[in-house]
Amino acid sequence: MNQHFKSVFTSIKDLLPYLLLISIYFFFINIEARNEKDKNNKQQIKNVFNDNNLDVQDKIIRIKIPIIPYNK
Repeated sequence: MNQHFKSVFTSIKDLLPYLLLISIYFFFINIEARNEKDKNNKQQIKNVFNDNNLDVQDKIIRIKIPIIPYNK
C-alpha cells in the first residue's frame, strides 16, 4: 500500500511542471477572454446609443425588478 502511494506521488511530482504550465496558460486565456467580452459589451452599448436610425422605443433599456407581494 505504501509503495502505491509512493508511485502516485512521484508521478504527480513528475507531472507538476506540465500542470503548472497548463494552469498558467488557461489563466491568461481566461483574462484575454474577459477583456474581449468587455470590449464586445461596450461596443454593443455604443452601437445601440449611436445609431440614429433607431426609434426612441429601441433606445430604451428596461431593467427587470422582482416584485415580492406583501402579506400581512
